[in-house]
Amino acid sequence: MKKFLVQHQYLLIFIIILLVASLIRGYKLSDVPHGMAWDEAAIGYNGYAIFHARRDEWLSRLPVSFRSFGDYKAPFAIYLNGIFTFLFGMNLFAVRLPFFLASIWAIAGMMLLTQAVFKSQKKLILSDRQLMLISGSLMALCPWHIHYSRVAFEAGMALSFLIWGVFSFYRFVGAKTKKMNFFWIISFVFWQVLSIYTYHSAKVVVPLLSLVLVMFYYQELKTKLVSLLTGAILGLGLLFPFIKDSLWGQGATRFSQATIFDPTLSLVENIEVVIIQFFSHFSLNYLIWGQSETLRHAEGKWGIFLITTLVLLILSFLMVFKKNNWRSPVFWLAIGWIIIGIIPAAIGKEVPHSNRSLLSLPGFLLLATWGMDQILAIISTFKIDKLIRGSKNEKNLVVKSVFGCFVLIHLLLFLTYFNHYLSVFAFNSANDFKDGYLEAFTIAKDYEKGENGKPMVDQIVFTTDYGQPYIYALFVRKTNPIWYQGGSLNKYLFKPIDQSDRQKKNVLVVTSGDDDWPVVEANQVVFGSDQQIKFKLYYLPGGGN
Repeated sequence: MKKFLVQHQYLLIFIIILLVASLIRGYKLSDVPHGMAWDEAAIGYNGYAIFHARRDEWLSRLPVSFRSFGDYKAPFAIYLNGIFTFLFGMNLFAVRLPFFLASIWAIAGMMLLTQAVFKSQKKLILSDRQLMLISGSLMALCPWHIHYSRVAFEAGMALSFLIWGVFSFYRFVGAKTKKMNFFWIISFVFWQVLSIYTYHSAKVVVPLLSLVLVMFYYQELKTKLVSLLTGAILGLGLLFPFIKDSLWGQGATRFSQATIFDPTLSLVENIEVVIIQFFSHFSLNYLIWGQSETLRHAEGKWGIFLITTLVLLILSFLMVFKKNNWRSPVFWLAIGWIIIGIIPAAIGKEVPHSNRSLLSLPGFLLLATWGMDQILAIISTFKIDKLIRGSKNEKNLVVKSVFGCFVLIHLLLFLTYFNHYLSVFAFNSANDFKDGYLEAFTIAKDYEKGENGKPMVDQIVFTTDYGQPYIYALFVRKTNPIWYQGGSLNKYLFKPIDQSDRQKKNVLVVTSGDDDWPVVEANQVVFGSDQQIKFKLYYLPGGGN
């Protein structure tokens, strides 16, 4: 048994990291954050609509771009979500489940990618397999990745595909046979194309990062031109619907709506704005203290990295000044990935933006992992590390002690963060995730149908104070999009609630918690996870009071 554990120790730790990551991301998946954000509801409902009717909520047949709240979403996550809601039902758990699974797939890919990147690197004190496990551990405990693993936002899924695409590229570069050349180039194209079809930021990141990789490995690729050309043709073929939509459809609408380019400013002035917004993603308020305009994109008190990870990133930059370190391919790959990954956020209208910049995460992790190795390499040169020996003549005790202290501090910081996430964040994020909508519409549906002991009403007047209530009605009612466009919601009236609504007969009035209607007169009250009243429901059988 002991021999087996020694022989397979890296595989076992690899699996343990994935299991721990799964527990962190899967625990109370549908409870924290509690509530369903607009985008989650839109993804869930449109996936359901596509699966059952082959049309989205606007009756577009199998679209490449999904119209949603005046914006347009990439298609893959929506199509995939339709399968999960079919298998597990129309609920928050089913909507978030594929994004959770993609996050675990991303961590596995990140570890394999790290090993592939470091495999041929010289002057490393740690092995490529040890660095693989460090990278996976940093990602498994990274607040940035954890946050987007527990919500149904497309960036996390696109990140998984991007990582596996780059890993496939490295395997392609190192492939020795024509058969493996074709296998890995097709794999590379497949994952990168999926990334583009999953999230808009990938439309910028994938082409630029692919160009950087080709430049880095130009010499190796010269002998693989046939495979490379085959992959390029395949990629263009798979991307034809996307290209067509971008040039003649709605794909370009997203760019014009979400970017900050101002036609009244000169080119130089626009570039200055982009540069300022780019560097806003490196402020300590954002990196460590969770600066964000909404809790949909951040935990609020903790930043996207733990302090220990930031220390590694800072020290990795300092290591560049060490002799010949500036030549490290890993360093420049990481820097290039970070810069390219932040560009979609830098040209956006809200900065810093953790969602649009999420595709830069692997660059940060590679840099932090490389930094850890370089720090330990320096410590190993200290005389004290050579002088101190263990009781059984163990070497490198100082190196091991420093690494152990780092791991301990990192774990303590993570446990503090995660406790805050499950308690304080879960409490504070109720408004940002529109907590209460699903519960309110579940009750309203009973009045609409006259089910579960509720009288059937002629009309349901529902507040618009929190925005976009119709998408939650469609989600809870499991409304066929054809029926929706044909008037299936004709009993619902979405409007700001006022006192004149008291005069209506045989209606259900659903007010917000702030509407000036006495809570004592409400038939039912819906509370959020912050213990605040989100909705008050009033059944008015004869015209109110």
